[in-house]
Amino acid sequence: MNLGLDMSLRMQQKLSFQMIQSLKLLQVNTLQLEQLLRTELEMNPLLVAGEDLDGELAENEDDTEKEEVKESEEVKEDEELKVDEDSIDWENYLEEGFDLGYSRNEEVDRNEEHFEPTTVYQASLEEYLTGQISEKNLTGEQELLVKFLIGSLDMDGYMRLPVEDIATFTKKDILAVEEALQILWTFDPPGIGARNLRECMILQLRHRGLEDSLAGHIVADQWDLFEKMKIPDIARKLGVEPRVVQEAIAVLKTLNPKPGYEHNPDKSTTIIPDLIVEKIDGKFVAMLNDRSIPSLHISKSYADLLRRGSTVKQDVKKYVREKFNSASWFISAIEQRKATMLKVMYAIIERQKTFFEKGHPHLSPLRLQDIADMISMHISTVSRVTSNKYVQTAHGIFELKYFFTEAVGKDSAGDDVSSERIRNRIRQMVEAEPASEPLSDQRIADVLSSEHMTVARRTVAKYREQMKILPARLRQRYE
Repeated sequence: MNLGLDMSLRMQQKLSFQMIQSLKLLQVNTLQLEQLLRTELEMNPLLVAGEDLDGELAENEDDTEKEEVKESEEVKEDEELKVDEDSIDWENYLEEGFDLGYSRNEEVDRNEEHFEPTTVYQASLEEYLTGQISEKNLTGEQELLVKFLIGSLDMDGYMRLPVEDIATFTKKDILAVEEALQILWTFDPPGIGARNLRECMILQLRHRGLEDSLAGHIVADQWDLFEKMKIPDIARKLGVEPRVVQEAIAVLKTLNPKPGYEHNPDKSTTIIPDLIVEKIDGKFVAMLNDRSIPSLHISKSYADLLRRGSTVKQDVKKYVREKFNSASWFISAIEQRKATMLKVMYAIIERQKTFFEKGHPHLSPLRLQDIADMISMHISTVSRVTSNKYVQTAHGIFELKYFFTEAVGKDSAGDDVSSERIRNRIRQMVEAEPASEPLSDQRIADVLSSEHMTVARRTVAKYREQMKILPARLRQRYE
């Protein structure tokens, strides 16, 4: 092995911290941006929200006039002060009133009250169940076992631990554990503590007083056939008409398969659109839904430290300049994010104009690269803009990714047919089919082919499953 020095030239591209932050800002949705703004406002004293600026300017209005006179007298004495940090014209910014651009250009009502949005507290499943223990007449041992069982439930409210393991761990008799489990079954919500779906449904039927009904017998005695939804076989086993079995199954569908879900802190939240598209005077207009995002400005009191003639120490000025740099870049990055999002949205509107006019069945094939070419941006930029963001339209709220779908063929006019158009057509056929004779996947494929939208039977089955539509035999209704 030889040791030595070697010199060579290489081209290497690196992303600066600011570029990485710009990409991050572009990718986040409105709620995430609001959190980033709060963090940045806490970390950078030069950055203030619009409401804070109004109060600060009101307090310093008289001082500003005096300071301007003083500064004009001292300009000549401090010409030698270096203010060329990163080529920023500090004086130009300072003289323009510290507004670096991100505002909504709306009139601000100074008397308007501002309330901090707060999350509504919701008790966890464990807290909700534990609160019911006092309502039961339990011994000390029973209370300890019930609390242990409550702490052992999964997020859906099921007891997945075997009774034997619980008895071993708590050093209690199996009968005592089973008794505690039966006590837990009397808690609200019904079905809590069940060890499987079948037991969960039986507990809920028992709570409704339907344990001895036909629905109860189907779950208790014909579970294997019920799982496969073999309605004729169940009817033959129980000696009733298929129609009656179907009515009983309709009752079973009203049961809750996940009784603990309502108290799950990770359950999905309401979608807040990041963009809004409306038709105004015959034209589609895209707007950012950013009313929760405050306008940002540079703090006047800190920015005054950079004026010529300021007597503060150089290390203080250096710190303020760094924060000024960071704040001005952050505001510019948010403005750039706003412009890019609107540019992408308008390009999508242009390519999907028929959809915005008529709705779901008229979605055209579209690729990310098509939008990137239209607005002269890299496809990765378009991907970041469309990820995890939603737009409100006259036809509902959609994820931006929804507007991008591949072409699966051509119609009679020679136009590309999108996969979403195929899905919508399948949905329409299923909704219009006779309840007693539902369409098979092959029949649907034949109808699509007759409409010049040729797809294979397995493709129909794939799209049907994606839309959570049951197969034909499970959609059949008995008269």
